[in-house]
Amino acid sequence: MGAPSLNIFDNMMEEKLDEFSFKELMAYSIKAEKEAKKFYSDFAEAALGALVKERFKSLANDEEIHKEELLKRYEEKFGTRDYEAPDSDELPPHETAYDFSDSRNVIDSLEKGIKNEENARVIYEYMGRRFDNYSSFFKYLALMEKGHYMSLSEELALMQGEIEEGKKGDKDSAKAFWSDVRGHRDSTIGQGEDELGLR
Repeated sequence: MGAPSLNIFDNMMEEKLDEFSFKELMAYSIKAEKEAKKFYSDFAEAALGALVKERFKSLANDEEIHKEELLKRYEEKFGTRDYEAPDSDELPPHETAYDFSDSRNVIDSLEKGIKNEENARVIYEYMGRRFDNYSSFFKYLALMEKGHYMSLSEELALMQGEIEEGKKGDKDSAKAFWSDVRGHRDSTIGQGEDELGLR
């Protein structure tokens, strides 16, 4: 069976990915997984209900596992766990700034998360085709990122439905999903909890 067909977006990204080495793409992916874990952890902390909290904690745990599995293979290949992600406009940016202060901003944050997951899926599928020795590993990561994409899309549809159907006002809708929100939260890696206003 041949490789799955690519859409236009995938083809455009693949042409850019060809310019990067295995080491560079691994470093980029490790950093992206680290940032994704922070994103989901922030969502879990902001969520009000136990079910929502557990859902996002589970997603954060997935990303931590992905990061560790990538690091394990990186260390096996290069003899170190130290990595430096390439700073290049040719790689899709991983959105790291999120705002949970009201439902409209939560929707914007979910849309950023969905875009990040879609980028991750495309990159892992590409790596699965390009790097034969790790093909099954990257294809499985791509499958998991597709699941995350679908999960976030469901959350987004639910949130949008609450607003569009007029069941609750903007503030009430946000309160139904999120609690203990202290304004803007920046999920950029490297900032402490105090800087993020989480304490």
